Amino acid sequence: MEQPEVGRTGRRFRQGLVLGLGAPLGWAAVSAVLGLWGMADAGFQILLFAYMTCGSLLVFGAFGYIIGRQEQRFAELSLVDHLTRLYNTRYFHETLRAEFANAKRYVRPLCLILLDLDHFKSVNDTYGHPAGDAVLRTVAATVAALVREGDTLARVGGEEFAVIMPQTDSHGGEILAERIRQAVREREILLPEGQRIGVRVSLGVAGLDRIEADSATSLFARVDEALYEAKQSGRDRVVVAGTSETPFACPLPGQNGSCPADAAAADEMETMKRVFGAHDE
Repeated sequence: MEQPEVGRTGRRFRQGLVLGLGAPLGWAAVSAVLGLWGMADAGFQILLFAYMTCGSLLVFGAFGYIIGRQEQRFAELSLVDHLTRLYNTRYFHETLRAEFANAKRYVRPLCLILLDLDHFKSVNDTYGHPAGDAVLRTVAATVAALVREGDTLARVGGEEFAVIMPQTDSHGGEILAERIRQAVREREILLPEGQRIGVRVSLGVAGLDRIEADSATSLFARVDEALYEAKQSGRDRVVVAGTSETPFACPLPGQNGSCPADAAAADEMETMKRVFGAHDE
């Protein structure tokens, strides 16, 4: 997925150039109507016209560029998350409503993935908020590299990310969600102080082919329920809404088979130590 771009600077610059042509062209029209062309030397008239043209293009072009830069800045503030450079919650929900309406109108598949970092609070508490920011940026870049062009990736909460996948059913969403889970799990994150840690994510998937949803809000509620189930059933796994199949999970380091479903208190502490255990370079 490409990073969000709000291309206003170039557009305003071009509009400024077009406006800049108004002054010399207007002067030429007035001179022709009033017969001013013959009242002065031809060389002087050409020089004056060239001066007005260049000056107007320069002034209006620069003005348009400055206005465009300011508009782009405000547009990015309203649409883009400043930390991860992904789309923000506002843009996500607007896009989800539009994609949901299209999916219902044209009877097309639509899938939604919601993912949350496991034990993220422990990262902030142990290594500080700059480390937490580094983790969020790294996870965002990891997920963005896997998302297709045409899908929408956004940060929708403190450590929550969502992917809108038009023309995709639950099975396709499940495959991408598992790729994301494994990619994040295998990624070693370098913190500002030089430590390296690993993180895990839990993911919920909801597609219109497996669930009934009468609005974008209800679709989001179903994927949120699937994410909650992934958290409750042991974390570091994928749960698909509308299916009773065993969720994707993976063996923990040093274990064979799949992750234990029962996260008792002692196991939970061991998981936190293993997932967020860091070592200096």
